[in-house]
Amino acid sequence: MKSLGNALFHLAAALALACACGSVYAAVAGHVQFVYGTVQLTTGTGKAHAIQKGDAVSEGDTLTTAATASAQISMEDGGFIAVRPDTSLKFDSFRFAGKQDGNEQSFFSLFKGGFRAITGLIGKINKANYRITTPSATLGIRGTDHEILVVAPGSAMALLAPVGTYDKVNLGETTLTTGKGTLSILPNQMGYAGAADQMPHLQPLNLKIFTVAPAPQAKGGVDDQDIRDNAVVDNVLQGSLPGGALSLNTGVMQGQGLVVGSMANTNFILQPITATVTTTTPSLSVTGQPITTTTTKILSLF
Repeated sequence: MKSLGNALFHLAAALALACACGSVYAAVAGHVQFVYGTVQLTTGTGKAHAIQKGDAVSEGDTLTTAATASAQISMEDGGFIAVRPDTSLKFDSFRFAGKQDGNEQSFFSLFKGGFRAITGLIGKINKANYRITTPSATLGIRGTDHEILVVAPGSAMALLAPVGTYDKVNLGETTLTTGKGTLSILPNQMGYAGAADQMPHLQPLNLKIFTVAPAPQAKGGVDDQDIRDNAVVDNVLQGSLPGGALSLNTGVMQGQGLVVGSMANTNFILQPITATVTTTTPSLSVTGQPITTTTTKILSLF
């Protein structure tokens, strides 16, 4: 009887451990919607591999983009993250059960580079639990479409702007906090935190590191969610998406071609990325002849 009791105890302990581990490692934050170039994912256990479209990104994972690479992540709460080239971004913590339960959480660490984020439900129902930590500041949000950038010492971006954390708000509001205080950033404003021991402050928009592209919006009555579902980040001219054709424009344009030279990466960063998604739907006219209906969706990510 004693041996049976011990066996049951160890079985229960093993099941409890398995459940606990499952809850830790099954915390999927989102999936790769689009990837261009070399983007490496390093898990919390140190395993690394190049990501592909459709791959899961989980709590504890770190994404690292090469100098000319980029990616977009569709988050489980309906948000989107468009990652810039030469970026290192860690998904520290992600908790979302598909509904409001008080435990929603989305924490990131941005070591260098940047990304544009369109926040999902977590940013709407539990704003205090959305946070981005950088070497010089902590960023919070209030229902936001924003772009954050960390200019690291010795990086290519350090030739264009002083070292520190920058945040540009397109919609909503963000807060930039250091050991000296908190700054509120409103639409069309750019905040800057040079160091953790310096007060953040507003600066004129730096067009060398941010564009003035408007926030993603639907054209011709198309639902905003449709725009989000088809958003991509790339710096090539042609690609494809299920159900439609995709054309992209970035860099320095000459006629209908893309000029790619030694400054290709800089052009990618400085110029807006505009995606046009065209979906053609066959149907019949009143005379019985086949016709097509075309819907075009336009957005700009950077």
